[in-house]
Amino acid sequence: MQMRRHTFKKEERLKSRKIISELFESGNIIHSYPFKVLFKYSNTENFINPAQFATSVSKKNYKKAVDRNRIKRKIREAYRLNKHLLYEILNQNNQKLYLFVIYTAGQDLDYEIIERGLKIVFQNLDNKTTNN
Repeated sequence: MQMRRHTFKKEERLKSRKIISELFESGNIIHSYPFKVLFKYSNTENFINPAQFATSVSKKNYKKAVDRNRIKRKIREAYRLNKHLLYEILNQNNQKLYLFVIYTAGQDLDYEIIERGLKIVFQNLDNKTTNN
């Protein structure tokens, strides 16, 4: 059995302002509690990993940076531990993906709920790729 390394490297982070603004302008949207997800498939060959990921928490709903950062840590951890599910889908379909997750819940939810929500997002993305 192959041991899977759960990492979240620099190359997997979505940091390009240009790509993020493209996502908001022309990306597809999935609403899946507690997230709003913007995504766009890419035919660019220049990134090593099948997906690039970023997350955001509204300053309007969470005034304190401590609260926003805690939620973002939970989301990134859930992504890090479950991204292999997304990567399998993308590798099967030979696709690359930009993914921007926005936290929309009104309260700080438990990690388990966030993780379950992220897995549902991955399933929805699988359904979108098979329909295309």
